[in-house]
Amino acid sequence: MTIIIVGGSSACTGSILNNHLQDERPLFLSANHCGLNVTNWVFRFNWDSPTCNTTTNGPTNQTVSGATLLANSGGSDFSLMELSSPIPASYNVYYSGWDATGDYTTNQTGIHHPSGDAKKISFDNDAAVHGTMQGAPCWRILTWEDGTTEQGSSGSGLWDQNHHLIGQLFGGTASCSNNIDDFYGRLDISWDGGGSPTSRLKDHLDPNSTGVKILD
Repeated sequence: MTIIIVGGSSACTGSILNNHLQDERPLFLSANHCGLNVTNWVFRFNWDSPTCNTTTNGPTNQTVSGATLLANSGGSDFSLMELSSPIPASYNVYYSGWDATGDYTTNQTGIHHPSGDAKKISFDNDAAVHGTMQGAPCWRILTWEDGTTEQGSSGSGLWDQNHHLIGQLFGGTASCSNNIDDFYGRLDISWDGGGSPTSRLKDHLDPNSTGVKILD
């Protein structure tokens, strides 16, 4: 999970994705509404607290600067970009697996940077349902059983019970005082997108067109 820094301030969250070639190409998924002028964005890794109670700030020097936009769509509120340089091995980054089948899940986990804070994790113990936000087909989290999201969590990943990413946060009513109603743009909708390489994910996550829709 990675925090996005724009103009020196925290903006959104996103995830590094694996692709079918598994060649460590630095593909980064976030939300379309977070913005598309990604050339000067800074991506900070391992912004984690070394302690749980109370949390403290982690390192700030593990960054990659700049990216190129590859594909985006308001239809499922996704943006996919490629970082401008390889991610140093010393960052120990995990490239997320994904599931673009659209199959219903049994539970979900969200990992994010709320309000620019160190990494937080939210748990939903029930199956997500379908919903829409501003016309975008979404996974709807009815209630977080543990944790919640805030502004700044936008673009962060949602993982199913098999540790596969299934969407990215569009928005909702969740906050520190409210743990209900979050909407995540669905990966299965983003997969085919608008039918062109600039509005769909599959050309980049399955570059050899194998037809695979699940990757660890």
